[in-house]
Amino acid sequence: MKLSQIIMLGWIFIISNQKFITDILNINYDQIESIDSIKNSDHSLNFFVKLKPLSNLKCPYCDSCHIVGNGFTKRKLIHSTLVNRKCLIFYKRRRYLCKDCSSSFSEKNPFINTGESVTLETKINVLKDLKFVANTYSAVAARYNISVTKVIQIFDKHVDIKRKPLPEVLSIDEHFFPQSNYDSLYMCIFMDFITGEIVDVLPDRKKAYIANYLSAIRAQTLNKYTNKSELHNVKYVSIDLYDNYRDIAHIYFPKAIVCADPFHVLKHLIEGFNQVRLRCRRETQDEDIQYLLTKFKNIFKSGSTWTTKPNTTKDSSGI
Repeated sequence: MKLSQIIMLGWIFIISNQKFITDILNINYDQIESIDSIKNSDHSLNFFVKLKPLSNLKCPYCDSCHIVGNGFTKRKLIHSTLVNRKCLIFYKRRRYLCKDCSSSFSEKNPFINTGESVTLETKINVLKDLKFVANTYSAVAARYNISVTKVIQIFDKHVDIKRKPLPEVLSIDEHFFPQSNYDSLYMCIFMDFITGEIVDVLPDRKKAYIANYLSAIRAQTLNKYTNKSELHNVKYVSIDLYDNYRDIAHIYFPKAIVCADPFHVLKHLIEGFNQVRLRCRRETQDEDIQYLLTKFKNIFKSGSTWTTKPNTTKDSSGI
């Protein structure tokens, strides 16, 4: 093979390698000052990247050009552009200091623009996959090597699902959700009581948050001629025994009938009945009544035959 052919093949290899890197990192090769890559035993890839400094920098706070370098910060970023293969970027990010206003800031980069650890390219891939209803949060999380919680957070942050119209019979309830970004362990659910269809899901069940939400609906849908809004469509409000829901219902649906939902009514009755049963169990001295009150939940079983006398009959084996 001639020397010119060897040189040509070498250039082709270098160009192909550069294109592979730029395609994976979503970056122009001219922006890179230094880069190293490592393939681990589990087939995952690690990239160690430092970008070239930008010229003609201006302070984002005061627009000054008197900028000096202020060291580096190291960032570990999840960059899942290769499906089913974990890829991490160890990014050495430049910091700058403005001499005029003494503000510090980081260099702009194509990977990320927030304090999160997931790159923009990964977020885009996650959102593209979630467009298909057959893809679950768990499947997408496994595909891009991130947690299910992170997939849900990406979806909630970037996807705005429009609420459905308020129904005639509105049910308000909560669901325990400790992964919420809000300072609340419970989210609030608005549901059509008749059809069971979800109207909207709020990330917080605090009274102030729900009040702001309903105030916005009233302002957006108010008819200035009839002085009525969408809130007037609600004729019944079903809630649990949470005081905030009751107060909100009376304020924003004054013409509606507010009632406790069947589940909590039965739960309240059963709890009250059990308190009476146990009190009677403690106070009575009659052993037969004590026994019946202890085993009371089995009395209504179909086909049960009850007696307070012990079973002394023996089976055919004589036992």
